Amino acid sequence: MNVKRKLFYSLMLLLMVNWAIGQSSNEKKVWTLEECVNYARENNLNIRTSQLTQLQNEIAVKQSKFALLPSLGAGGSVGKSFGRTVDPVTNSFVSQDFLSGGLSASANATLYQGGILQNTIKQNEINLEASEYDLEKAKNDIGLNVATNFLNVLLNREQLENAKFQLQVSTAQLERTKKLVEAGSLPLTNQLDLESQKASNEVQLVNAENNLNAAVLLLKQSMQMPADQQLEIEAPALEVDQVSTVVEAPSRIYEVAVQNQPEVKSAELNIKSNILGEKIAKGAFLPSLSISGSISTNYSDQARQFLGSQVVNVPAQQIGTVQGTGQPVFSAPGQQSIPMFSDNYKVIDQFNDNLGQSVRVSLNVPIFSRYSNTANLQRAKISKQRSEINAQNVKNQLRQNIETAYNNATASLKSYDATLKRVAALEETFRAAEQRYNVGDANFVDYQVASNNLFAARTDLVRAKYEYIFRVKILDFYLGNPITLD
Repeated sequence: MNVKRKLFYSLMLLLMVNWAIGQSSNEKKVWTLEECVNYARENNLNIRTSQLTQLQNEIAVKQSKFALLPSLGAGGSVGKSFGRTVDPVTNSFVSQDFLSGGLSASANATLYQGGILQNTIKQNEINLEASEYDLEKAKNDIGLNVATNFLNVLLNREQLENAKFQLQVSTAQLERTKKLVEAGSLPLTNQLDLESQKASNEVQLVNAENNLNAAVLLLKQSMQMPADQQLEIEAPALEVDQVSTVVEAPSRIYEVAVQNQPEVKSAELNIKSNILGEKIAKGAFLPSLSISGSISTNYSDQARQFLGSQVVNVPAQQIGTVQGTGQPVFSAPGQQSIPMFSDNYKVIDQFNDNLGQSVRVSLNVPIFSRYSNTANLQRAKISKQRSEINAQNVKNQLRQNIETAYNNATASLKSYDATLKRVAALEETFRAAEQRYNVGDANFVDYQVASNNLFAARTDLVRAKYEYIFRVKILDFYLGNPITLD
């Protein structure tokens, strides 16, 4: 009995665990705007490209700094020679096989090069800083794009709710009219007209659903998210009166934006980089001074180690005869110094004995570079002028974007206020038309016109609402504030 009870409890526990797992897997993640932006930034290829560019600039800075240090190289060789050749140690011709080898090392350092090395370091550091702002600009662009599509989804979601409400009103009115027609209070044409109106509202509902699906797809694409992945976004309770009204003038917003927008900082750093590029080009006209040194040694298995000299007595030897008498002539006895060599000349000993060093200072004065240095200087000046023009163009574009956003925010607020009054008036008009239609004092055309006008006004109100919210958020972004829907 206890065994059955334990088995029962085990099965119940297993079922509860499976149910809990199923419930957790069925829960849909609700994405906030910040989460959508972060997801897009993590998966966007343009941001990855900017990160790689930044990494390349970091490498360039390190390389230019290490260029100030001496270069050092070392090598060695070993080989076997056959036939008649020159012994690298004795520099004499030999006609036998021998083994030889050598070691060498060299170093070279630039003492002065017209400031090219120092200016290159400064230029690469500026390029690195500019690439950091370019990366920030890429992230901002992704954030703005995702925020635009996010708000577009919210807009189309409210449009869908508006279409659903319109269909509910038509359906309820149709059911009421059917009862009145059956009771003989209204003619059958009223029912047929409402059935046509309901069909039109159903088409509007389908179109609203399609628009919402298209907006969600566009948001997924801006996030680099697969289309078949579920995406449910959070709809914050954000109304127009919760958004700060535009109080800053466009000129004031521009003064703040020009100080904090990364594209402006990057463009200004690009000017500084090209100024240094011009100095680098001028440095090629100046003399350069460098110092180099080397050390080398070698080995040969035919070499013999010199041990010293030995003095030996040379006896008198006949060197000729006297002409005519035939009497022999002898040389005088003497002494002769004979060099002594060892047949066991070790490799280490040869390396020590054959060690050679050299130090050299070189001065290079450019006289004629076949127009190469002059052309590089002219190109550097043109690049500097282009960077100045580009920086001014970036500032002009920023100013125009701010002016446009400010104008659009002001216009959308006016449009929202006007549409809000229009909706309130059309709601009263529709309520009156509906009452008169229900008692037979108004025809269906009047009722349909009032209904369609109210639906269109509500649609325009939702669009004006999100248009204003987005434009104000854009202006906040130019003021240095992050784009949020809090």
